[in-house]
Amino acid sequence: MGMQYDVKSIHIATSGLAVGYRTRLKGAVISPLVTATRYTVFADDVSVTGTYARSTTTATITAVNHGLSTGQWAYLDWDLGDDPYLVTVTGTDTFTVAVPNTGGASGAVVVWPRVLLQADSQNATAYSIVIPGEGILAETGIRAFTDANVHATIFYG
Repeated sequence: MGMQYDVKSIHIATSGLAVGYRTRLKGAVISPLVTATRYTVFADDVSVTGTYARSTTTATITAVNHGLSTGQWAYLDWDLGDDPYLVTVTGTDTFTVAVPNTGGASGAVVVWPRVLLQADSQNATAYSIVIPGEGILAETGIRAFTDANVHATIFYG
């Protein structure tokens, strides 16, 4: 394969849909604005809705046909803290994640099961991520989840 000349970029300062069609994530520049632990997640633009029940430090999520495997990361949008979580699958429609012993006992959740890239930052130093080869396939587009104190530029094509 020769050099790809049609790589595009987009700057992200808030969470939302970054690219709304099938593409490949090629890389990113993560620019934290503060010194604190922050997560930036890029996921395929496919989600499933469900519910959760929390018992101390474990939350059980019920989401029909979630498609996850144990050891995979999923981004959860809920009232226990919108972050990436490492999952343990307990059934076709259920999985568990470790959570702090705070927050609601139950509620609604939106699960983004196809995490393409997770970038963590702990200080206010920008850094680059280069994805080798052809990049990571985002079958339905790239959705970005970022903290208000982190900006990012993604490269795709």
